[in-house]
Amino acid sequence: MSFPAACCNTPPVKATYLPRGAKTELAGIKCYTSGTKDAKRGLIVNYDVFGLHANVVQLCDILGEMGFYVVLPDLLQGRELVEADLGKPGVFNNFLHNAGSWESNKESYCKLRDYLKDNGVSAVGVIGFCWGGKMVVTALSELEGFAGGAIVHPALIQPGDMAKINAPLLVLPSKDEPDFTEEFNSLKEKPFFSKCQMVRFDDMFHGFCGARGDWSNPEQARRANDAIKLLVKFFNDVIPQQAK
Repeated sequence: MSFPAACCNTPPVKATYLPRGAKTELAGIKCYTSGTKDAKRGLIVNYDVFGLHANVVQLCDILGEMGFYVVLPDLLQGRELVEADLGKPGVFNNFLHNAGSWESNKESYCKLRDYLKDNGVSAVGVIGFCWGGKMVVTALSELEGFAGGAIVHPALIQPGDMAKINAPLLVLPSKDEPDFTEEFNSLKEKPFFSKCQMVRFDDMFHGFCGARGDWSNPEQARRANDAIKLLVKFFNDVIPQQAK
């Protein structure tokens, strides 16, 4: 697989990392931001159920270096899960019906999209990890104003979900996700299908690019970087650098 120069020069992930962005508040929402504020291309990143993990912060900084203004909102605001919660009866379902529901997060998507566009960003993309992948697919289905979206080891995607989207989609499942071939093929009739892509990471586990990833492990770090290169290439395609 070949990548354009911008993707080949994407900085690799590191096991020990010092964030380069800033914590701030945008549209009344606490966020971590990275990249140049006067960038014309914006990305909203939806973390996984474990919240503001260092791996996702680092990924945002890398995307910021590649010419995007990246916004990582703290959507859960202290209501994130810990790994032990996933085995507790009712805890995960409670999360999905409350803090993790689309109804609880839709307004934040709208506010941040509008904030970016009101402040000079001409095009906005969205990225979601795990549960965040479900949020991104729903946003691309129900909301206007997003140039494209990417879902990384996505969770909770149901048959028919992808068919509803109205913008290009990048799908990066791990070995632990279902076969999304039928779902992805449902996009073939969309006018933007040529910009859609799906790449399976069948040698990686759910969460390798997010909070579950151990980037001190060389193979996990290499594959996380491969995923980031695909994100950069996709958003360079759907949000060209000359976007004004």
